[in-house]
Amino acid sequence: MRNLAMLGCIPVYPREKSTRRILEELLEMDPDYDVSIRSVQRNLEELSRAFPISCQARGRANHWFWTDQHALTQLPSMSGPTALALRLAADYLKRIMPPSALRLLEPYFNRADSVIGGTALGRWTDRTAIIGPGPMLTPPSVSDDTQEAVYTALLENRKIEVGYRAKGETKAKRIVLNPLGIVVRAGVVYLVATSWDYGDVRHYVLHRMSEPELLDEPASQTSDFGLAAYIQEEGQFSYPVSEGNLLLRALFEPDAGMHLTECRLASDHRVLEQEDGRLLVEATVADTADLRWWLLGFGSAVEVLEPEALRSEFQEQVRRLRMIYE
Repeated sequence: MRNLAMLGCIPVYPREKSTRRILEELLEMDPDYDVSIRSVQRNLEELSRAFPISCQARGRANHWFWTDQHALTQLPSMSGPTALALRLAADYLKRIMPPSALRLLEPYFNRADSVIGGTALGRWTDRTAIIGPGPMLTPPSVSDDTQEAVYTALLENRKIEVGYRAKGETKAKRIVLNPLGIVVRAGVVYLVATSWDYGDVRHYVLHRMSEPELLDEPASQTSDFGLAAYIQEEGQFSYPVSEGNLLLRALFEPDAGMHLTECRLASDHRVLEQEDGRLLVEATVADTADLRWWLLGFGSAVEVLEPEALRSEFQEQVRRLRMIYE
């Protein structure tokens, strides 16, 4: 077991690790690996005759590496970094992975916990976080049966019939869907699909689905559909207001716009400081509802200058807000 653990500590060339560092990682994994650095060196030399590992001498220390980048994945041991990756996958990917795959991975997740438990890598998840903008909303719950059926339908390219409650409705209606993709946005899980034999692509949230039934019929194909293009190029999850782009020109208060000197809205993004200290931001962006929500989030710290139609929309928003708060 110690030999397997040592093999798991060795990186793939061009990375390398000294014998002493391998010993330190062994003791981090399990203090019962009470061996000397000479024993570890002797073990590694023996292993190099059976496995594609080698070393380079730097001064009085040997630095070890795998010469075959694929050999390490075939060993029945788990390195610390691999265990950490699995632990993060368990935490962050559960909403987007097929439940059937998650069940198969459960023993690996458990093994990962035991490998990094009590180590510096094990504490990594307590010291890192991924957060989104705005208030931390609790996402709506999705029944296990619904998630299982929808993900299986997508995985196996099968039609699925569900009860679906449209937005604003109180009763669900039965609908047959042809799955095209899964998207998780702000914690909400969407099924991108066509319905029945129609060709238009729409979004269906899983938490409004009920009584799913997997059908034996293959899902209808949409030959020119690509999920990446649908999201990025067509901007469908940004909710387009019109086709094409617009040239945004907006004045930001210094504190509100400072991050835009570091982050870019588009390839032609530029920021010009004005005499009054405000920052003029110019960029060609998609004409979407997301853009409007983002700008409205700055409140009075932003003034939309162009295009004129967008400025008029914001003037109308100001008029309505004044009526509400007066």
